Amino acid sequence: MLKKKSIKSQIVVWVALILSLIVLFQIFLYSLLQKESNNIVSSIFDSITQDSVQQINKLNHDIAESAFSLSIHRTIQENLYEYSPVEIIQNLHVLDSLLINYLSSNQNIAYLGIVKNNSLFRSSERVPLYGKVFEILQTLEMPDGTDTFFLPSFVHEGKIFFTCVSPIFPSKLMRFSDNNNEENFIVCVYEVGSIGYINSGVIDNGLINLVITDKENRIMLSSDPSEHNTKFIFDENDNKFLSSSVSLEDPQWNVTTFIPKKSSSIFSNLTLFFIIFMIVFTIGMLFLLLKLLNNIIVKRILSLTNQVSKISENDETYRINYPHNDELLNVAKTMNHVLGKVHDANEERLNTANSLYQAQLLQKETRVFYLYSQVSPHFLYNSLAHIQGLAAEARAPKIITMVSSLSRVFRYFSNNQRLSTIKDDLDCAIEYFNIINTQRTNKIQLTNNVGAELFDVKCLKMLYQPILENTLKHAFGIDNTGNVTISSVPHDTKAIIEISDDGRGIGEAALENIRVSLAEKDLNEVQNSDHIGLLNVNMRLRLCYNDSCGIEIFSKENEGTTVRITFEKEAPDA
Repeated sequence: MLKKKSIKSQIVVWVALILSLIVLFQIFLYSLLQKESNNIVSSIFDSITQDSVQQINKLNHDIAESAFSLSIHRTIQENLYEYSPVEIIQNLHVLDSLLINYLSSNQNIAYLGIVKNNSLFRSSERVPLYGKVFEILQTLEMPDGTDTFFLPSFVHEGKIFFTCVSPIFPSKLMRFSDNNNEENFIVCVYEVGSIGYINSGVIDNGLINLVITDKENRIMLSSDPSEHNTKFIFDENDNKFLSSSVSLEDPQWNVTTFIPKKSSSIFSNLTLFFIIFMIVFTIGMLFLLLKLLNNIIVKRILSLTNQVSKISENDETYRINYPHNDELLNVAKTMNHVLGKVHDANEERLNTANSLYQAQLLQKETRVFYLYSQVSPHFLYNSLAHIQGLAAEARAPKIITMVSSLSRVFRYFSNNQRLSTIKDDLDCAIEYFNIINTQRTNKIQLTNNVGAELFDVKCLKMLYQPILENTLKHAFGIDNTGNVTISSVPHDTKAIIEISDDGRGIGEAALENIRVSLAEKDLNEVQNSDHIGLLNVNMRLRLCYNDSCGIEIFSKENEGTTVRITFEKEAPDA
């Protein structure tokens, strides 16, 4: 209809259309308000109920998963089934740190405890709750064949808590003796807290009541803790309430939500919502009408001008998109014709630049494969195995240990896979560190504090071994001792590992030279550097990820050095 009209004619047509739309839409909204208000409220309430059930299910799943994860954790397994009393005492701080980490991972958890032989072995708690939990455990039999189960709720200091219990069975992967584990379990006490209703603006969230009952219809959670453990009496057919009840499968709870059906705020909010929406819509349409009447020509000219300004961005494929069939369309067509001529004139130059770009990419790929090239003949492994056998016959355990470590390092070096995991790459680097460390008169103490959440993150091979080798080579003299610490820095999208030492440190001038070398984009420019391993790792990270990844180094003379290795958690293309 508007295709062959001039700008003046289009303004007249748009005015008529917008006025008609305003009238028709107001009639539609009024009809919808009269006919569908009850259905809308019921639909929103059902959505709130389902959302509440989903949040409870997710919370219970997260709690059960945390408890089960703790029950099979290697540290807890070793302390319960393998370590001697002396070793257990030496590892108490590790257990405390583990419990604190799990406690902080879920704000709903109020208490975590390890029960050994039906007695509290270790705990980390925000509030003292084990006494209350123990009373419930004393009267409850553990279900047969159940890995994780939930206890009835209880009231403590005016709050309602739930308890999840996960038995601790010896892991099949651990070489433990057959110990009696029937009274060993993880106790996780948590508070459901407030369910995060979506504020619809139609239903007053303060009117919503949520009650959790057990299979015997006894109240486990309600807004009034005094109702705890009493029979829940509610008639779903009562016309005074809107209600919805859903049964959970595991645990076997019933979730009931209800609101007063005749609450004035429900329908008044709904009416207010639509009235406000109608007012806003009408104002918006009138504003649009004024803009069409006063600025339609100016806006089209500004749109054309804005697109013309983008031509200077050196993109010959760019074309002006002018959607209106008016007097300005011929201007746009003429400029697009000129752009096409410029594109044809520069096509050969662009093809040449593209060929150069592809050659550069090939050069980078070749460099990466060069960095990975290794020689790994099988006779080396056979020879190391034979040496290990001879050492065993000679009863030389130190030689056996060193040859075993050396064999694992060589096997990891010769693996043709391009990617590894942070845990595997760190393990190899630590093995390499230990081999070199055995040759020193004064040993360097190595501590690995990398968080388990990074263990399975994919990474390039041989990231950490050159860093640890540099630390042994440069941070400590042959007669010095010291400490090296490997730790992780929390980040949402990047894996950040720091390797720190308390060695001799680096002077300001030398540190600046290293940083300049790290900033180089061509490894050939720094081949003669004393820190070629460090620069090699930095270059690989930048080539395979992006320039935001790589190595940073911080140091103070006579105080120590920290090397930070950063790359994306998302694995690069294989």
